Amino acid sequence: MFNIKIADVSIGIENKYNYIQHMCRDYLTNDPALFSVSASDEEILRENIGEEDYPAAYLETLALYRKIAERLYEYNGFLMHGVLLSTEGKGILLCAESGTGKTTHARLWLCLPGRTCEIINGDKPLIRIIDGKPVAYGTPWCGKEGINKNSSVVLTDVCFIERAKENRTLPLPKEEVLQKLLPAIHIPGKGAGEVLEAIDVFAKNVKFWRIECNMDISAAETAYKEIMNE
Repeated sequence: MFNIKIADVSIGIENKYNYIQHMCRDYLTNDPALFSVSASDEEILRENIGEEDYPAAYLETLALYRKIAERLYEYNGFLMHGVLLSTEGKGILLCAESGTGKTTHARLWLCLPGRTCEIINGDKPLIRIIDGKPVAYGTPWCGKEGINKNSSVVLTDVCFIERAKENRTLPLPKEEVLQKLLPAIHIPGKGAGEVLEAIDVFAKNVKFWRIECNMDISAAETAYKEIMNE
């Protein structure tokens, strides 16, 4: 067993395999755990969906993160799928259906000349409402590319990416926000009410965008200028 701190919450990890401790090496802490998670053999095997046969050590990481996400409502938080960027003091979350190219698009932001951008999490950041503001956190659960940083940023913008020939970045109409937002958020069975309250605060404090883009550097340039109001 070991302790990690993610989203400013200290969590005990009761692990069966060593892989997860190595994965979480940048998040280890000596702080006492506020709660602990563990996964049975049955729960670990349950994560093996699809056609590939993943190692149990990897499946354990998925099962344990699921357990963490199920408890985060106690801390005004939730798990959200997307790539978390930090640029010029702003937190920007890029969301899209699998295979759309959100990681590719995020990497284009890193190539923008004269801009300071970094990826804090490549797939599954955690969001907490702190002092009425949504704060997004990096975690070691970050997608197959393994891009993450033990850092946080106030989230200011959420962008939903769609593939297109022409590059455009437009404010997302209010009537489309929940339709786009809810599928990207993990809502637990227990604590769903608390998570929905946190989502309500979240939605009132960020700007929502639709990014229609190709995979050229100009796509990032167009999005950056619009979102950063340049």
